Amino acid sequence: MRKRTTEIGAMRRALKRADTSLLLYAVTLFQASAMLLLTLRTNPIDTQSLLLAGIMPAVTLLLVKGLPKIWKIDRVILTLVLFLCSVSVVTLTAISRASITPLTQALYIGAGLIGMLAGIVFIRLFRHWNRWKLVFMVLSLGFIALPLVIGETKNGARNWIVLIRDVVGLQPSEFVKISLLVVLASFLSERQSRTMKILSILFGASLCAVLLLERDLGALLLYFLTTVILYFIATSNGLLSLAGLGAGAVGAVGAYFVLPYVKKRVVDWRNPWADPSAGGYQVIQSLIAIGSGGLLGMGLGLGMPRMIPLYHSDFVFAAICEQFGMIFALCLLIVYVLIIMRGVSVAMSCRHGFHALVSFGVVTMLGLQTLLIVGGNIRLIPLTGVTLPFVAAGGSSMVSCLAGAGLLLGISSLNADQDEDDVRRAEWQEGDRE
Repeated sequence: MRKRTTEIGAMRRALKRADTSLLLYAVTLFQASAMLLLTLRTNPIDTQSLLLAGIMPAVTLLLVKGLPKIWKIDRVILTLVLFLCSVSVVTLTAISRASITPLTQALYIGAGLIGMLAGIVFIRLFRHWNRWKLVFMVLSLGFIALPLVIGETKNGARNWIVLIRDVVGLQPSEFVKISLLVVLASFLSERQSRTMKILSILFGASLCAVLLLERDLGALLLYFLTTVILYFIATSNGLLSLAGLGAGAVGAVGAYFVLPYVKKRVVDWRNPWADPSAGGYQVIQSLIAIGSGGLLGMGLGLGMPRMIPLYHSDFVFAAICEQFGMIFALCLLIVYVLIIMRGVSVAMSCRHGFHALVSFGVVTMLGLQTLLIVGGNIRLIPLTGVTLPFVAAGGSSMVSCLAGAGLLLGISSLNADQDEDDVRRAEWQEGDRE
């Protein structure tokens, strides 16, 4: 009986959530101090920055303190995600032109936070996902193909839909990422059906084919690798997974010889200095910005990050390196690693295969997206056109990333609920024995 009581006590202690107060206050201090510093850099003072210096810490405190009282979510993941969002607002305030105001980015983050709450509610309440997976498939394929019909070309890819000219637009591939995870997890969690697993591969391949037609190479690579990794996690079939990767490699080589824009991107990556004023200009300016920042950075608002094309989206990591320095940039990458580690822990604690695969899918997509964009910025791999999660400017990417984080937080709360049920059941059984 004493051993049983000890086990129950250990279960109770395991349920106690880590104290995140120090992390929370560090994040709010960063938000307030950075925005106040940017407030004073202009004369007259920047009223938007002053407003955000109060709003950002208040929203962070409200969410981190308030949401766990409703759902037992992982506070560490939530706090780190909000820190990355604050880095986005601070960086864009320091370097952006008038067309990309910090208030605009804050509004995008606000819309993303609504998406995060929707993700939590969806994963907690939506129990019968198997009935809807075919509907999700059809809607996803139709939505992601919509730019081929009514879309516009932006930065070489026809993947945007303009709702209000020069005001509101959206990128369907960003939103379909969430549907991809849900559909793949639903198919692959059905152990008894090999047909379902084949359908999941065909679904991922269909989405990749549409993205190829739209010339959205970054999203194509992200979708393809996520599908292969989730298939391997669900089936442990290394042979078929390696075959999938091999087929993707053959397709990439074929695209290099058949598609001129793919070949040019690889050529510009291999030797950007061969065409420094055109094809290689982006990479060269990115490397110059990273080198100029050194270890400690040039300071907020200093340097010339706007010399980099797409400094606010595709090359925001290079701009961060120039402003904050390599030490801060390395810490930023560590934050992504910590989120991924906590996400893997959430996935390993799941009681249902569907929830485990969704959790693995979220952290896989987050890790791949970070690797692709940072690797492109430092010339480790060719540029792919994806954005740095939670940091790059834009509404579609911010909303989809925060919605994915919401799925992960919702699953962490389900795990906590189930752990508490186990403790209550153990205590009830112990009481019966007495």
